[in-house]
Amino acid sequence: MKFTVIAAISTLSTLASGLAQPDLTPRDAPIHLEIVLKEDLLAISYRPETCIVIKEDYPITAFPPATTCVVSRSNGSHNVKTLLGFSLPAFSPGTKCTISFSDASSVSGSHKMQLFTTIGYPAYGDTWYHKPSTNIQKGTFQTSESGTGKATVVDDYGLTFDCPTAPSGYGYEVQPVGDDDGVSWGCATSGFIITAV
Repeated sequence: MKFTVIAAISTLSTLASGLAQPDLTPRDAPIHLEIVLKEDLLAISYRPETCIVIKEDYPITAFPPATTCVVSRSNGSHNVKTLLGFSLPAFSPGTKCTISFSDASSVSGSHKMQLFTTIGYPAYGDTWYHKPSTNIQKGTFQTSESGTGKATVVDDYGLTFDCPTAPSGYGYEVQPVGDDDGVSWGCATSGFIITAV
């Protein structure tokens, strides 16, 4: 009897080990949400879900989805801008959202950026000539000489606003500042975020 039970258990464990196991391989999908403790308050930060680089020198070219966002200008021309799209959920009335920037991967020239809202949400396929219209300037940011750390806010024209009470999409255009400028950042790991507190 003992032999039969042991044999049955052995047979079942062999069968179970042959069953398909779930694929636990990490995915490369970007993370758009971070939860952090900020000044004893729970802060939720959202990264852009859309990053589209557009280039003045290639005005009708729709570049593929970008993982590295860029703004640049050389000798007053060869402008490169980035369009960002944020999707925010509904928040409780009175919740404040703030846009900030940190940890550029490379900087040169003035290492400044201006942030504007757009009329419409950016979409893949947008080009220099075909994109949502630039609307209202929200602020100017200057990174450190090395690019690391939080960027300094040079101008603030509404970087803090009431978070939406219904799910909403926000479109932005990031532009270079000065005749010579260059800032790049990883869309999924650094750069612009919207923090809700």
